[in-house]
Amino acid sequence: MKKRIIIPIICCLVLVIGIMGFYFFNNRTLTTITLDINPSIEINLDRNEKVKNIIALNDDAKDIISNELKGKSLDIVFEMIITSLVEKGYVDKEDNLYVILHVEGNTTNEIVSKQLEFEFGKKEIHTEIVTVEKITKEDKKLAKKYNVSPAKISYIESIVQDNNSINIENLVNDSVSELEKIKKTGKYCDEGYVLEGDWCFKEKERITATYGEFCPSGYKDYKGKCYEVIDATESDNYICNKGFKLVDDKCISERTYDAIGICENGDYKDGYCIIKEYYGDAKEYCRITPSTDLLYNGRCLGRKPTINGKCLGNDKLINGYCYDTSASSGYKADWVCPDGKFITNPDGSLMNKDKKCYHESKAKPTSYYCDGDGVLEGKKCKVRIEENVVKERVCPKGYTPIEDNNRCLNLNKTKNKESGLVCNQENERLKKDVCIIYDIVSAKDY
Repeated sequence: MKKRIIIPIICCLVLVIGIMGFYFFNNRTLTTITLDINPSIEINLDRNEKVKNIIALNDDAKDIISNELKGKSLDIVFEMIITSLVEKGYVDKEDNLYVILHVEGNTTNEIVSKQLEFEFGKKEIHTEIVTVEKITKEDKKLAKKYNVSPAKISYIESIVQDNNSINIENLVNDSVSELEKIKKTGKYCDEGYVLEGDWCFKEKERITATYGEFCPSGYKDYKGKCYEVIDATESDNYICNKGFKLVDDKCISERTYDAIGICENGDYKDGYCIIKEYYGDAKEYCRITPSTDLLYNGRCLGRKPTINGKCLGNDKLINGYCYDTSASSGYKADWVCPDGKFITNPDGSLMNKDKKCYHESKAKPTSYYCDGDGVLEGKKCKVRIEENVVKERVCPKGYTPIEDNNRCLNLNKTKNKESGLVCNQENERLKKDVCIIYDIVSAKDY
């Protein structure tokens, strides 16, 4: 009896295990694909190359994917994702789109890359696929921390690995197109800004565009005419700003100034310690001449004769003579020391405002110091300022540089202006019927 009961139980267990094994084999993930545009998406394929599940790795991706994608083939899923990217405004046909791709499992980066390019091409979107071959455990750990794919982390690490001034956290929220620009230019922007050339753009406001005259695409208004315009290109020559010299691939500016002496006695002046010894007070003094012989209220006055013992006008009789005592008469008295040394400057001002007399002696300072950022070298202070070098931007033959040498005009090639919607400010750009106003700042070097 026991054998009759055990055998059916064993058969049932074998059947259940077989069914579960078959189900597991058919439903296990055999291929994992991650895409980063800025939305970061993970796609898992089963043995039939159907989408087993699809995962949003960041908030942007939640707007793009849906449960409708499960069970569909990869080409249909790509088509639906791209359509959603366009509708949600993550992709524009005018953009040059970059995508980071990483594939693990039964297919390869090359095969999936071709599928992606084909689907984007159907939407007339120019796309460049950046493939990542290997990812590490550390990449996966950081990917969970920052809610992106391990492939994006790996790509960011290739940008920041040789520079300590920028880290992964600075770049995780940038789109792949932004990362590609950073890698090519060696420049980056703070979060919220978009890199374009040497500048960072951040949208501030949108206003309705107005109708007016503008230059056709590829042309720029210069002094009222439309000239062909192209971007300047970087040469191999490093250049420095005015006042800097190129030294070992660095822009260096140096200046020196006199150090300040430290005195045990006296005050430092013109390279010496000036020691003063008081020896008396100065007194007012007039250089007596036949025309000036009276000190009166700080002025030296000249005598006038009396007529019948009286003075004319407002003159005053003093010591038997008449004197003009008005404030403008005579000349200002000097101040003289007991030894006859004058302390009055040629303009009448006092050398010593306290009207005291000093003997002065000179002594050498005991030591020196620099104020500000100067570094003491002997009796001189040296200030060294260092800037990162920039590459010279040049224009092709026949083109003239404009806008800080970043763009070039062909003054021999012009076109007439066209009518349509325009934006009137330098920091505005037209997008459809809207002028987008940007905050524009210089990009940072990494």
